[in-house]
Amino acid sequence: MIKRRVALGLLGGAIAGLSAQCRSSQPLVQKSLAQTVQSLSPTAEFLGLNVGTELNWTNWRDKLLPLYQSAGIRWLRVWYNWATLESVRGRYDSELTLESLQLAKNMGFKILFVVWGTPAFAGNGELSAVPNAPDWVRYCNWLRSNMAGLVDAWEIGNEPNLDKYHQGTPASYVQLLSSANQVLRQSAPVIAAGPSGASTEEYWQALLDSGLEQHCDRVNIHPYRVRSDEVIEVVDRFLRRVNKPLWITELGRSTDDGGERLKAEFLTNVMPRLSQRAEKVFWYRSIQGEGLHPMSYGLIEADEDSGRVKTLPAYSAYNRYAQALTTNATQANLSQP
Repeated sequence: MIKRRVALGLLGGAIAGLSAQCRSSQPLVQKSLAQTVQSLSPTAEFLGLNVGTELNWTNWRDKLLPLYQSAGIRWLRVWYNWATLESVRGRYDSELTLESLQLAKNMGFKILFVVWGTPAFAGNGELSAVPNAPDWVRYCNWLRSNMAGLVDAWEIGNEPNLDKYHQGTPASYVQLLSSANQVLRQSAPVIAAGPSGASTEEYWQALLDSGLEQHCDRVNIHPYRVRSDEVIEVVDRFLRRVNKPLWITELGRSTDDGGERLKAEFLTNVMPRLSQRAEKVFWYRSIQGEGLHPMSYGLIEADEDSGRVKTLPAYSAYNRYAQALTTNATQANLSQP
């Protein structure tokens, strides 16, 4: 089990380590990145979790949501495909989703809503198709009208460097972002889609050259790597290119190449360092288990047959870090005159 004194010492150790890096001759001394590292003061609001469509799983959510609360999770990243909410133009199947979002809000969670999944009538039949502009704008207006009080931030698309999520170019993604931003920013902040861990610096620059930062409130990246040092290296390279504050709406580690203990150690090592670079990090993902989610990234193991759930070492690591953030914020408030 990860020792409590290690977890509670993470904040101070991370900050001291970063200060030492900034004094070194390494690339981290570049002014914009150094300012970012020094300016952030993490609180419990830093912590989010990817839950997909789980809020609609009526047989599971009463078990899972209290566990997320107990872990210290503040934000939930939800993903409801446009093609599911509106499979036929103008006809919306949203009652359960709206009720589920309200349930989460009543429990104190904040919601990051992913806007993605082109229905056949608006594209070429693929979910990743670039939608036609009139249908896209109309859908964004529907979201604002029906979910404005339920959604705390909008994320426009997902990993646009991958064809399975975006069949267009960096410029076509930024055009979608621009159109959505004009509508949705009236109700909540707009977050750009995060390029995947396989994206290149050339792709990042193509997004920026197309005007991405003019059409969002926060930039985003999904820096999947096996080692925490590699994650930080990717994030630092990204930060050197951008000016807007950063959210990381996906980051996780599978147990396929290391087991549950290594997943927990990865979380323990990487979160404090990211808290000095990003405003929020959403762990990927909430649950794992045969028949529920095939990839072993979860904080919780769920058994579909029995309905039992079991917290994993990564859940405990997440909870300890949330407690450390809360303690740190409380002490900072008490120290103010």
